[in-house]
Amino acid sequence: MKQSLWKPFAMLLVLVGIITLWPMTTTFAAPDLHVSVKTGLDQKTKDGKGAPIVFTIENKGTAFAGDLIVNTTTSQTGGVGQSIALAIGEGEKQTVTLTVDSIQDPMMYGNPVKKNIFFYENGWKSGEEVPHSGSQLITSTTFPEQALFIAGLADNIDRLSSLKDLYLKGREGTQLLNLTKLDQSPLPSEPGGWDAVDIMAIDNFSIADLPSKQQDAMLEWVKAGGTLLIGGSQNVAAEAGVFSSLLPLEIKDSKEFAPTLFNDKFKDPVPGFQAEKLPDGTILLQQDDTILAASQLVGSGLVLQTTFSIGSESFRSSTGVKSFWTDLLNKSSQQLKQRSSQIYYTPPTDDLMWTVGETNELFPSFKVSTPLLFGIIIIYIILVIPLLYLFLRKKDKREHAWWIIPVIAVVVSFAIFAYGGKDRLGNSQLQHSAVYLVDPDKTLSGYYAESLLTDKSGDFTFSIQKPSTVTTNSSMNSIFGTNISALDRAILEKGATEEVLSFRNLGFWNVASIYGQTELEAIGNFETDLKLEDKQLTGTITNNFPFSVNDVAILSGSKTIELGSIPAGETITVEKEVKATALGARSSSQNGYMSPVANNQDDLIKMRKEGLMSFSSIHMNDSLKPTLSATTGTQIMELSLNDRKAKNSPISMLLQPIDIVTKLKGTVTVDGDLMEMQLLSSSGYPAEEMDEVSKEYLFSEKEYSQTWQLPLDFAEEVESWTKLQLFGTDFNQYDVSVFNVKTGSYELLEGKSSPTVEPASDYVSKDGKVMIKLNFNDSQLGEPSHPPELRLTGEVAK
Repeated sequence: MKQSLWKPFAMLLVLVGIITLWPMTTTFAAPDLHVSVKTGLDQKTKDGKGAPIVFTIENKGTAFAGDLIVNTTTSQTGGVGQSIALAIGEGEKQTVTLTVDSIQDPMMYGNPVKKNIFFYENGWKSGEEVPHSGSQLITSTTFPEQALFIAGLADNIDRLSSLKDLYLKGREGTQLLNLTKLDQSPLPSEPGGWDAVDIMAIDNFSIADLPSKQQDAMLEWVKAGGTLLIGGSQNVAAEAGVFSSLLPLEIKDSKEFAPTLFNDKFKDPVPGFQAEKLPDGTILLQQDDTILAASQLVGSGLVLQTTFSIGSESFRSSTGVKSFWTDLLNKSSQQLKQRSSQIYYTPPTDDLMWTVGETNELFPSFKVSTPLLFGIIIIYIILVIPLLYLFLRKKDKREHAWWIIPVIAVVVSFAIFAYGGKDRLGNSQLQHSAVYLVDPDKTLSGYYAESLLTDKSGDFTFSIQKPSTVTTNSSMNSIFGTNISALDRAILEKGATEEVLSFRNLGFWNVASIYGQTELEAIGNFETDLKLEDKQLTGTITNNFPFSVNDVAILSGSKTIELGSIPAGETITVEKEVKATALGARSSSQNGYMSPVANNQDDLIKMRKEGLMSFSSIHMNDSLKPTLSATTGTQIMELSLNDRKAKNSPISMLLQPIDIVTKLKGTVTVDGDLMEMQLLSSSGYPAEEMDEVSKEYLFSEKEYSQTWQLPLDFAEEVESWTKLQLFGTDFNQYDVSVFNVKTGSYELLEGKSSPTVEPASDYVSKDGKVMIKLNFNDSQLGEPSHPPELRLTGEVAK
């Protein structure tokens, strides 16, 4: 008997042991990951800008196959978990690079973040997080957006030492990034990795030796607004790689430059080269027949080339080198339209959520007809109370009211629900709003917002074309306002040709949105042949896009010249009377109508278009030319909801700066919205713009110079300027002086709020500049104020 009980007892002990020891066995047989992180370029980043992140991962345990996820946030309710697939064998060490679209301070949005690096074995969908040692949080030395970042590429960073500690207008300090030191991470192969850089300086470094992906990323960064500074070299054309055809100069024989060519503080000759300007180049510095520097515009950026060696000992050690760089770089930046320093400025992708996103998330199905709903309730009250009572009383069945009234209430409630949700039952709904700038090479670049209204709960996955930045926003907050972690909200997976975004666990009738910046290959453009003469605009506009466009208009200043629609591939004739002698750049917040209430579907469409127009006037308004705008119901970029049916409502807006030939005759008047204006303090800092619509500024220094630049047509064709007027002058806050070109001195203006100078030719330079000086009262410093608005009247040469 005892022997018969022993075997089952022994088996029970073995089973208990297995159950007890199994978790320990599983624990021992697991990946053991240790992580170290390098963030940014030279481990420096800018707040809100993109950056490369390099992970070094060592696995001391069993093999790991799964995903590395980095939480990125762009607002209190915006952000994604950015994912990259990994496979690391036992005992292996691996280095991977991830480019994020935005680096934010972990303390920015409420509670401090203690962890934003995660590993999920077998992929993030399984939900099996694997703990790791080492770095848990992405950190970096972060600088404000106004800091000047110069990326140094040289065989020895000391050759670029003259670029340290520069003092440029509107900048808060300079950081020279050493990107060629031995322990430096590989150069970014995505444009977003260069996002924080303002100037890329090249000396004794061959771009041509870099992989093609890295060269292409540099080129895209320049096109997006970066400046490539490349020093003089005998083989510069061969070393410039992808930029070889974009150089402004052709280098010839070597020579020595006299120190006086630079400034009076240079003492020793500087080695350099003779050079000739290429057709698309613009000379920036030249003494007699010696060219020192030239530039060529490339997209929204430029290539700046010198004919001297910027790393030579005689140049970089001169006491006058800082002053020389300051003058040259400030001059080169003037070729690009500069944004005023704005005290309340927000980055484009952040502003996109408010100016476009809020209207894009207003779906027609959210609105139930108020009169109809009120009518149903009235009928319900009439049926339930008097009619039902009379009917049951007549039948002597009043006791049945206890079940009839609830049944009627349920039926009516269901009818109201079915009517209000008829557009949301069975299909998800999408609203796509995008605005694009049409570049000269027919490519498109711009911003998009995609909003989803779910028809059921669950995961929703989108495919998004590359190159595009991606961030999200959704209403998935708890009723107590606690934010959900970015990786629990959405996961972004970057592929070779597209990016896949997965919203996780969206609720029934939940709203979620995707925002970002995108670029498209050559699709088409508008071909224009327009002339303005005697306030009559005439000519033709051809639509070279493969789709029809509506709402075609020309935007100039605060004017909108409506032209109608143009079918695909067709041409319209323009004959319009215009109350202006010339057309120039459009004003900020053009057509800034934003209705808080939509009465019907047409109102919602109008609000979405106005949101796009308002956003673009602030963040896509860098041209000094008039802008041709149009909308289409075609979704241009490739962005789609996968594996689900959806009803889509796309709006795409196109903006293209255009040339209009202006024929000037007789008396002409030029208002301020046709001129470019710059406000700089005596120490070189721009005035802080508080509101682009009201044109109110904050002045923190005693003296400011206000410079107005006339369009080229007026500067060349006007023979004499008869009147200069300044409107909105606030003499209580500042004194006003105007520069007399003939005498070379400023003259004080007195009188009312609109002082006038007649005649005015002595106050307009040959290149079309008017310079005004504002001297503020000490008691008014730091107070908001309106600077003067200029108007010039002149006579055209006969």
